Amino acid sequence: MEPMPTRAELPGLYPTDYHSFAEAQNPIAGFLLRRYQRRQAAICRKHLPPGGRVLEIGCANGDVLMELRDEFPVVRGIELTEDAADAARARGLDVFCGTLEEYETDEQFDLVFMSHVIEHVLDPVATVRRIAELLAPGGVLYLETPNVGALDARVWKSGWGLIHYPRHLYLFDRSTILRLLEAGGLTSEGTHWEPNSCGWALSVQSWLRRRGIDRNRAPRSRYYPLLLVLFLPLNALDALFGGTAFMSAIGRKPRAGMT
Repeated sequence: MEPMPTRAELPGLYPTDYHSFAEAQNPIAGFLLRRYQRRQAAICRKHLPPGGRVLEIGCANGDVLMELRDEFPVVRGIELTEDAADAARARGLDVFCGTLEEYETDEQFDLVFMSHVIEHVLDPVATVRRIAELLAPGGVLYLETPNVGALDARVWKSGWGLIHYPRHLYLFDRSTILRLLEAGGLTSEGTHWEPNSCGWALSVQSWLRRRGIDRNRAPRSRYYPLLLVLFLPLNALDALFGGTAFMSAIGRKPRAGMT
C-alpha cells in the first residue's frame, strides 16, 4: 500500500469498534466467533509440547490466550491498541501493548501464533526475522492471513472485501507467504486452506455499501453472519480454484546443527 502509515498512525486505524475487538451482534455471530476462537486454541495446542510457551502477536482482548492459560505455564500476548491490551490485562493475562519490535524479552517460545496480523505490519520480513529470534530451536510460527490467490479474490478483483484498505498493508498468496518465511530465517512447512467464507461475505457487504443499499458503517452489518453461512458451501469450489480466502502457513526454527 502506498503511502504506508507511520508507526504513530497505526493505533488510529483500529478504533474500539474494530471487528476484532467488538462483541458479537447476535447469537449466530456469537456462535461463529466462539467456534473460530476454540479452533484457534486447538491449533495452538497441536503445536505446543507439554509445558510449552506461547506468544500470540495481535491478541486483541485475549480470547485465544484465555483458552490456553490454564494448560500452559507461559502464555503471553502482544497487542498494538491500548484499549484491547487493557481488556486482556483485566482478565489476568500478560499482554504487552505495542509492536513486536518494541517488545523486549529474554524468553524463547515454542509457538508464536499470529492470526491475521502479518498483513497489517509495516515490514513483514523484519517481523518474521524477529519472531525467529524469539523462537526456541524447533519452535513454530503459525500464521493465518488472507489469500489473494483465492477464487473470491479473482472474482471480485478490486472489490474484494479482504483488501481492507488502509489496514491491510500487504497481501500474500501461497508462494509469497512461503518466500516470506524463508526470508525471515525459518524453514517453511507448507500452507493450508482454512474453511471460511469471509472473503465472499465481506465482498458482498462491500458491494451493497458501495451502491447505497446498506448504509451501515459498522465493521460488520447485522446480516453478515448469515452471508458467512450462505457462502460456506462455496469452500468446496474454492478448493478447486486456488483455495479459500484464508490460508495458514507454518515456519519452523531449525534446531542447532540443522539447516
